[in-house]
Amino acid sequence: MHAVSTASRLGPTATIPTGFGRDRAARVTGALLLAVIATITGLHVILEGALWWIQLVLLSMLVLGSAAGARYITRRRWVPPLVSLLVLGGALTLFFAAGTAFLGVVPTGDSFERFRELTDAAGVSINRQSLPAVANIPITFLLCAGVGAIVWIADLLALTLRSPALAGIPLAVLLAVPSVVSIDSTDPLLFVAAALAFLLLLRSAVPLRLTRATVSLAAAIIVGTMVLPLVLPAITPAEEIGSGFSTGVNPVLSLGDDLRQDIEHTVLDYSTKSGDGHYLRLVSLEKFVGSSWSPDNFSVNRGNTTNKLGDAPGLSPEVNRSNDTSYVSIKSLTSPWLPLPYPTTTISGLLGDWYWDPPGLVVRSPNQTAEGETYRAVSLTISPTPAQLEAAGSTVPSGLSPYLELPPDIPAVIGTTAQAVAGGAPSNYEKALLLQDFFRIGDFEYSETAPVKAGYDGTGMKVVAAFLKAKSGYCIHFASAMAVMARSLGIPSRIAVGFLPGSRTGFDSAGRTTFEVTSHDLHAWPELYFEGIGWTRFEPTPGRGDIPSYADQSLADVPIPVNSTPASAAPSAGPRPSSSASVNPLDPSGHNRANGGAVTGLTSWLWTAFALVLVALVFSIPGPVRGLQRRRRVRSLRAGTAPAVVAWCEVLQSADDLGYAIPQTATPREAEEMLATDAPGAHPAIGRLRVAVERESYAAPTGGGAYSGASGDVLTVVGGLRSTAGRWRRLRAAIAPRSLWTRLAARLNREG
Repeated sequence: MHAVSTASRLGPTATIPTGFGRDRAARVTGALLLAVIATITGLHVILEGALWWIQLVLLSMLVLGSAAGARYITRRRWVPPLVSLLVLGGALTLFFAAGTAFLGVVPTGDSFERFRELTDAAGVSINRQSLPAVANIPITFLLCAGVGAIVWIADLLALTLRSPALAGIPLAVLLAVPSVVSIDSTDPLLFVAAALAFLLLLRSAVPLRLTRATVSLAAAIIVGTMVLPLVLPAITPAEEIGSGFSTGVNPVLSLGDDLRQDIEHTVLDYSTKSGDGHYLRLVSLEKFVGSSWSPDNFSVNRGNTTNKLGDAPGLSPEVNRSNDTSYVSIKSLTSPWLPLPYPTTTISGLLGDWYWDPPGLVVRSPNQTAEGETYRAVSLTISPTPAQLEAAGSTVPSGLSPYLELPPDIPAVIGTTAQAVAGGAPSNYEKALLLQDFFRIGDFEYSETAPVKAGYDGTGMKVVAAFLKAKSGYCIHFASAMAVMARSLGIPSRIAVGFLPGSRTGFDSAGRTTFEVTSHDLHAWPELYFEGIGWTRFEPTPGRGDIPSYADQSLADVPIPVNSTPASAAPSAGPRPSSSASVNPLDPSGHNRANGGAVTGLTSWLWTAFALVLVALVFSIPGPVRGLQRRRRVRSLRAGTAPAVVAWCEVLQSADDLGYAIPQTATPREAEEMLATDAPGAHPAIGRLRVAVERESYAAPTGGGAYSGASGDVLTVVGGLRSTAGRWRRLRAAIAPRSLWTRLAARLNREG
């Protein structure tokens, strides 16, 4: 009876393979790697470039290779998953946080903080980008973490749990990503390649034949990934929402609408040698007349090619300057003007016809837009001292009269306010400082919606007058008001329209600091002219951009007339953060994180959803595995190829799944008595199975199968146990069958 008792506890191990040999395990690993590569390649329709693909393939090879090496060294089944998990963590640390880790691969607290920052940055970039997206460093990190986890789960299923068919489930999730994002973002050839690779995986695991169950499961996975996008709502890329981002012919007209877009998307990426971000000018506005202001006249001179631009107007050799190089890649900007730092000296890499204009040093094409352009721009960083600006006095060189023009019917409030704020200052520089501070630290507040609600959105003198009374607006209102007030005080001025420096996102392959500029970074600012310095940027918009060092009163040692600032310009009670300030999600100090909370919340939600999906995937595996096992046993019993011990093992496992306590030391007769108590209606079938098992145990081996009705008796006993188990125990048995874990633990204990 000891032999029978042992068989009743361990099941029919004689007819079910205990695992793969080393050769077959190597074949399965190789086939799994091919399936992973085919699946990863499917992401090319939603991601630009090839570096992300190389990194994902390398990571997959490390995970699968480390697990295969561990299997070659030891037969302990828990070792390969542990080793490959450690390798995955070390690879992620080496790729993305080596500087914070011990020996470059052992993560520390700083490493996990770096991972958190990358995750936040990836959430920002995912929300902003359109398709195909740029796989920047944060997005690549998210890809590596997600794909690495999927590869680890696939290896666990295919080789550790020895269920290669189920390894297709996590791969199918990854394969379906492009089609879920957009029904048009699919590559049918890669679906076919992934399907063939998956069938090769099944063939390598079961070289003699493919069972009907595995073929059915493979077909269900492949068809499911193609049908799923048809029943799920597609995610609309940012560029398809609304009318897209465009500066049109007159960028001022669309500035407010673009700033108010609910969907923030990437306009361009750039990197700089210096590591500093730059204001990027599109065009300057000179004509302050009418109800809407327009850019300067641009006359195409085909001799003004971009290989060398002219000198910055008015800049003398005495002013300190340095060179910087920016590498710009335009993503979605349908503008005839090119975004550039001021002043740019040379440009290379442009396609098509682009020409520069001497007065504003702006670059425009007569027949195309900037979208898709990638170029290199060398520019000057000009750093005048306050003393040099002060020395310019109030002198206005000849030829600048167009930048002093104002319409005759200018509202009186504009000139009156300008005189009250800065009329008593002795130099143009001091007047400019007072005007800037009047807006930045006075009673004004930044709002993109208030001008729309109050009916003074746009440009023009009437709008400026309404803005000065309402004290609420966005960048074009602040820039217009300061420029017009400066002209009323005799200072040449113009308005620049372009972009803020954007958000720092990391480093590129050459080690240059990278920045991402979005539709919410569209900006306008005033430029004032000073003799010997030329056109000089100021920043009157509160909460937006940065104040140049020469315009920062805390740094400028210049006496300001005490009584020249009205009471309305006194500092407000507290700071007013911008409703759309630039975000630097990689800034560990938390500086410049106006939208950080929302982004962090969204990213946390995405990670929580991803974790829940993985948990659901893991817990959904045991039930189908147990169901396949039962059907296989019943089919072999019905065909007469399996002995009675297989039927007896199925009965005992089903009882274990349903929570019926059958001690492992129980003999078949003792187990029969317990089962008959739990399922009295199935008592005759239990008796026949017990007799057949005992007869096999004492009889000489014949090589034949169980008696002809064994399969029906198994189903009768299992049905009787289910009918008395209750709904909750049946549900638990279907989702998390206990016998699988019991048998796995027993096998690991034997192998250990």
